[in-house]
Amino acid sequence: MAAGDTELGLGLGVYAELLPNNCGHVGDDNATMRFRRAFSDRFDFGFDFFVGTQGGNTLGGTPKAALRYLVTPGLRLEVGIGVADGGGERNLNADVAAVLGTHNQTKTWNYYMSLRLAAARGCLTCGTNTNHAPGALVPLGAIGTTARISDNTKFVMEGGLGGIFARQYSSPASYIHLFCGIQFNVGKARHPASATP
Repeated sequence: MAAGDTELGLGLGVYAELLPNNCGHVGDDNATMRFRRAFSDRFDFGFDFFVGTQGGNTLGGTPKAALRYLVTPGLRLEVGIGVADGGGERNLNADVAAVLGTHNQTKTWNYYMSLRLAAARGCLTCGTNTNHAPGALVPLGAIGTTARISDNTKFVMEGGLGGIFARQYSSPASYIHLFCGIQFNVGKARHPASATP
């Protein structure tokens, strides 16, 4: 994005947490909304909001503030912090990420991969729901593709796999997600959105 541009995104995803021992497994769907505002050609800041059902049909939400830095057209660094309310528990979470991707503005398809490390710290008096770890370290890798619909609009598809490391689990749990969405760059047509979402 160029300075002064705004990025808007809407998406839907599904995820699964494969928990160790007798903890069972959990998975459901979620919706994602994104807002980003570029205050230079390299830095942008904004918010993500995730809402979805969780184990036991509990409705949960996570607002997150995020800062992104464009190192090169194909490499971006990200940092974010958010809070989550899953009904049975609440936590404060943060993540850092590196996103690598192709940036062929004349091509319909571009591709990217990301490496992300997230951490969450939950409160101790939020109920007894054990489907989701109240405190955890989550490394996550993802690969995805974008399809250019117009200079300022693209379709995004992504799949990711990671682990969940928490003290209450005797061994790491696994995390899988699939996502698709639409991303809009509400800016100048001469500045198409980058390939890395």
